[in-house]
Amino acid sequence: MSFKEKIIDNCISKENQNLLINEIINNNFFPWYLNTDLTFKKGKQKRPSMSHIFINNKKQNSTKAELIYSIFSKILNKNIINCKTILQLPINTKTISYDTPHIDMHEPHIVCLYYVINSDGETILFKNKKIHKKIKPKQGRLLIFDGNMVHTAYQPKKNIRCIINFNVEK
Repeated sequence: MSFKEKIIDNCISKENQNLLINEIINNNFFPWYLNTDLTFKKGKQKRPSMSHIFINNKKQNSTKAELIYSIFSKILNKNIINCKTILQLPINTKTISYDTPHIDMHEPHIVCLYYVINSDGETILFKNKKIHKKIKPKQGRLLIFDGNMVHTAYQPKKNIRCIINFNVEK
C-alpha cells in the first residue's frame, strides 16, 4: 500500500528546531563520521558527506538518540527502525546532477526526512523512473513518503545541507 507524500512545515517548535541546530551543527563536539561517497556507487560520484547514526535496526546507536526520541516520537507516532543525520558540504561540480536514486531499505517502511536548516540541494522523488517532485530543504520541514518510492537529492552548491533521515514502521 502506498500513499501520497506529505509535507509538514514547522513540524516541531522553533525551540526544538534551534535545539537541533545547536546540538548537531553548532556543536564542535558532535560526533560526525566521514562517508567518502554519499552515493552507493563506491566513489564514482565522489560526493563526500558526514553522518551520524542515532538508531540502527530499532536499537539505540548513539547517546544523542534520546534527544531524537524526545523531539520526534509524538509527531512520527511509529516505531523507528533506523535514524541518521547526514551533512553534505557544497562541492564545486561542473554539472548539476543528483546523487544515485535509491530506496533506503527493502522491508516495508515509511521515510521521514527532517530538514535541519534551510539549504539548496532539493530532495527528488521519482515515479516510474521519472522525476515526480522536488522538495526544497527548509528548516523545520518534514517530508513523509512511502519507503518504496525511489528518491535522492541534488548536491548542495551554496550551503551545507543537513537532514535527519527516519525509516519508520508502516
